[in-house]
This record gives sequence, structure tokens and C-alpha cells, in this order.
Amino acid sequence: MYPSQPVAPEGPRHAAPQVAQGAHPGQPPRMMNMNTGGKYSAIASFVTYVKALEALDPRSFPDEYAEHTDRIRELKPFLRAHGILDVMEIKNPEVAALIGV
Repeated sequence: MYPSQPVAPEGPRHAAPQVAQGAHPGQPPRMMNMNTGGKYSAIASFVTYVKALEALDPRSFPDEYAEHTDRIRELKPFLRAHGILDVMEIKNPEVAALIGV
């Protein structure tokens, strides 16, 4: 017979969550990384930019507003390629006009 193996005490069997530099524990990440390999999901990016665009006043922040609209336009091919625009309705008419749906 083999000697019995020592038993590890019960407890969490996963590593502690890593906190990004400059972030605080329990704070949600600024951008969700949905894919492996370090590339961001087109859907998560789209939602992030649309929410930021809706919160901006184009007269007060014209540069940021233009940047967000450019990013939303750039995401259209990715959304179309994944079939997202076939199954999702864009409720914001300004955003719908940006991506031409």
C-alpha cells in the first residue's frame, strides 16, 4: 500500500482576482475584455461608446463626442460580421443613423 497523501485544507481553489493598475478593488473595469488574446469584444466596445456618447453634450465636449462617433462607425463592420445588427434593434435614433440601420 501507498502512504496516504496529505490533504490540503478546504478553501478557495482559485487565485485572488487581479486589480488593474489605478483601479480599486470591487470597481468594475473600464472596458471588459471578452475575448482571449487581448482583443476587446465589438459588442462590449459598441455598448461602452454608445453609453459614453449618450452622456456627452456635443456642444460642451465636441472633440470627445466626435471621437466616440468615429469609434461607433468603425465598429459597424464587426457588428455586421457577427450578425448583431440582424438581431438587435438600436433604440437611439442618433446611433442608428451613425451606423446606417
